[in-house]
Amino acid sequence: MSASHAYVREDVEVAPPEPAATTLTERLDAELAELAARGYRIQWLEIAAPQLVTLFAEGGDEAIQLDDDPATDKAWYGDYEVRATDRELIWIFLEGEHDEPSAHVID
Repeated sequence: MSASHAYVREDVEVAPPEPAATTLTERLDAELAELAARGYRIQWLEIAAPQLVTLFAEGGDEAIQLDDDPATDKAWYGDYEVRATDRELIWIFLEGEHDEPSAHVID
């Protein structure tokens, strides 16, 4: 029969956990920051209509910016190009290992 023991190190400071992101804007910003910090190159975002509406509701008219060039049909979320999509949710497309994009999804 074996016994298990729990040891507590008193010399280690444990930081309180970060508060969980609750809004879509907070979740998207957190995911973008994490991906950038991990060294990924974000190519573009595809955002479905319901999520666009939510981002506007949370961030106001400035949440998504239309491109200044009238010849282009682009929008921007911060530094990231936004493309409308019929897919659900928000898709973050990254530069992939073999020159093919990969995606992360935010709901």
